[in-house]
Amino acid sequence: MKRLCLVTLILLFTSEISHAREYKVRKSAGGYVIEMRINRNPPVVDKNILTLNIRDGNGKYVTDAQVMVNYYMPPMPGMPPMNYKTYAQLSGREYKATMDLIMSGPWNIVIKITRTGKTFPVRFAIDVR
Repeated sequence: MKRLCLVTLILLFTSEISHAREYKVRKSAGGYVIEMRINRNPPVVDKNILTLNIRDGNGKYVTDAQVMVNYYMPPMPGMPPMNYKTYAQLSGREYKATMDLIMSGPWNIVIKITRTGKTFPVRFAIDVR
């Protein structure tokens, strides 16, 4: 009976880990709706995959934008700020980028969407563990 309980607990625990939800948030800016997903919730110290869905005011996917991802940790006492930039690449209807988060704590993400000569920034805050 003890073995059955132990096996059941192990299976429940491992199934929870394998089905961990992703971090997901949605914001509006410049007439666009931006949905940001990170493959881990909470984001962790390591490589995290950021996926963006961008829709225009009519709900259509935007696939002709240049999307820059700036992720940074503000300066802290005795430590300089950490600031990284990468460009998200279009994959189907989504833009994807990899963020290599090197330290736990508060990070800011600024997504800069450039389309038809105009740039719209969208800001997100995350807590990395």
